[in-house]
Amino acid sequence: MPITKKLLIYRWGSLNEPMLCETVRHLQKEYITFSGEMKNYHGDAAFAGRFMEALHGNEIGAVISYDYFPLISMICEINHIPYLSWIYDCPQYTLLSKTLANSCNYIFCFDRVYAQRLVQMGAVHCFHYPLAAWEGFFNPGKEGETFPGNEKYQCDISFVGNLYNEKKNRLRRAELTPYIKGYVEGLARSQMLVYGYNFLRDSLTEGAVNEIVEKCGLSLGNEYRQDQWQMAADAIGMEVSAMEREQALCRIGDEYPIMLYTSSGLPPSFNGRKIQKMGYADYQKEVPFIFHNSRINLNITSKTIESGIPQRVFDILSCGGFCLTNYQPEIAEYFADGEELAMYTDMDDLFYKVGYYLQHEEERAQIALNGYQKAVEEFGLKKRVEGMLGCVRG
Repeated sequence: MPITKKLLIYRWGSLNEPMLCETVRHLQKEYITFSGEMKNYHGDAAFAGRFMEALHGNEIGAVISYDYFPLISMICEINHIPYLSWIYDCPQYTLLSKTLANSCNYIFCFDRVYAQRLVQMGAVHCFHYPLAAWEGFFNPGKEGETFPGNEKYQCDISFVGNLYNEKKNRLRRAELTPYIKGYVEGLARSQMLVYGYNFLRDSLTEGAVNEIVEKCGLSLGNEYRQDQWQMAADAIGMEVSAMEREQALCRIGDEYPIMLYTSSGLPPSFNGRKIQKMGYADYQKEVPFIFHNSRINLNITSKTIESGIPQRVFDILSCGGFCLTNYQPEIAEYFADGEELAMYTDMDDLFYKVGYYLQHEEERAQIALNGYQKAVEEFGLKKRVEGMLGCVRG
């Protein structure tokens, strides 16, 4: 049966939450929002008390959040209320919680490989569900009305994202033994050469896994399944992402100017290259403007995302921007290369396509328009949210 009661949207700070709320409102679904940080993902009495009051005081029919929160699942399970969690990034260690098997859970995972893994771990209602393009993120026909000051963001090439060279990259801070350090470096460099298949987990030895987990502090509490092999693989995947983003930007920056929007520190290798750090870009106020006014928007997917389409791709396309992305199985499945976006398969291919599309303006603009139409028509947020709600047994 469809959900007839109000929805509760848990807002924890995801950048996509305002769009989700507006979309639910446009669907004429009654909803309330609940905000607040939980001190422990499995036990926070104060948070749980306020959450229960919100459920019972508003006749809630289902709870929705971006990403997965075990405590919310526990509360929904007790109250027989469906809990919809839309996973938009990997890794997501809360999904290792033993609460994953709760019957109230409806897990919508953007990455097919990850979704299959969740089913194997006991998720009862788990769907492979690509992310969405928000129709209102940017209107290419009215940029002057909505976002004044186009000139500030006009450039040939831009990249918006983390360089994974600081706090997020635990592997770089870990004091590994020389042998394991060399082993990991070799494995990372090999994975950099392969697009569309992640072999990190299958290539690890037990000794390497044990040392990476210990030195990186990756052990989880008793409330979680201990998938140490995957956590070690994800730690290396983060390092591969850092290496790939640095190498890609260096290769392009030798020849072409790049506007880099990041809060990360710049590596020494960027010195002397045509890479201009623009600092952090506000997701609501600046990012749509950047994507629309860059002739080429780069997407360099984190290697911890094995098959799925990152949100950045949908954001670029929904702004009418041209997207040049690494090959990713689901990008190739859902979008036509050279028609709705462009994909590269190695650093030489990336460098060639940057030059090619800078020289072929009409073709580039047509691809951007095609990508925009495909994204908003087939992956519009309204359509995606309706589909999610339709999967739930209210």
